[in-house]
Amino acid sequence: MKHTRSGTFWCRIFILAAICWQSGSLLLGQTPNGWGEIWQERMSIGQARLDEAFKLAESGKATEALARIDAIINSNPDNWRAHFLKAAVLVLVKRQDDALQQIDESIKLARKSNVSYSLLGQLYSSKARTCIDAHRYDDARKSLDSAVHVDPNDTTSMNDLAWLLATAPDSRVRNPHRAVSLAQKCCGLNHWTNAYSIDTLAAAYAAAGNFGQAVRYQQLAMQTLNKSERSEQLSAMQDRLKLYDNHRAYQGD
Repeated sequence: MKHTRSGTFWCRIFILAAICWQSGSLLLGQTPNGWGEIWQERMSIGQARLDEAFKLAESGKATEALARIDAIINSNPDNWRAHFLKAAVLVLVKRQDDALQQIDESIKLARKSNVSYSLLGQLYSSKARTCIDAHRYDDARKSLDSAVHVDPNDTTSMNDLAWLLATAPDSRVRNPHRAVSLAQKCCGLNHWTNAYSIDTLAAAYAAAGNFGQAVRYQQLAMQTLNKSERSEQLSAMQDRLKLYDNHRAYQGD
């Protein structure tokens, strides 16, 4: 979440999900979980029609895709995956408020379907990302709190929550000390091998005013990056290190 928050990011995740869904695998690597993770589970009802809607959305025909999805929902209103797919398409066309309504419906129906806690956590996490795109940071915090509550071992949602609490543009949402606690736990669960979690811990310490620790962990995060991550993240991490060296916290935009 913290590294790419734009609508372009969501479009990329959506299209990637389509490819991975068809092949039966999902290799997102360090990309945050969300839409794609849920779409691994294939539909048993309306599969062919959902495939068609998926391909229409992927090709930029969002209006036609929405019409197909609405037809599926009309015939099977309890199909939580159809509501989730509709939300994804609405995100593509920048209708975040409508997308959030569909995600809420998807979550409600998924709960009734007794889906796994892991899958339910991913639904909440996806809602949080859409809330952030809509600058609804407190709603994002609540959604990530729910994600962590239902799946306490999901370090991605935990890291996203810690990052939001440390760097949210809305000061009312920030909670640096809780961010430090969550980030420390996340780093421990990842055995201190995940550069993103360590990067979050550095940001949390900076938000709490402990710039010595912020510098220490930012340097460690940079050292922990693997080769592919370095090309994508090193520059941004270096920029944050400069902020911490100057006793300034990082805030998102």
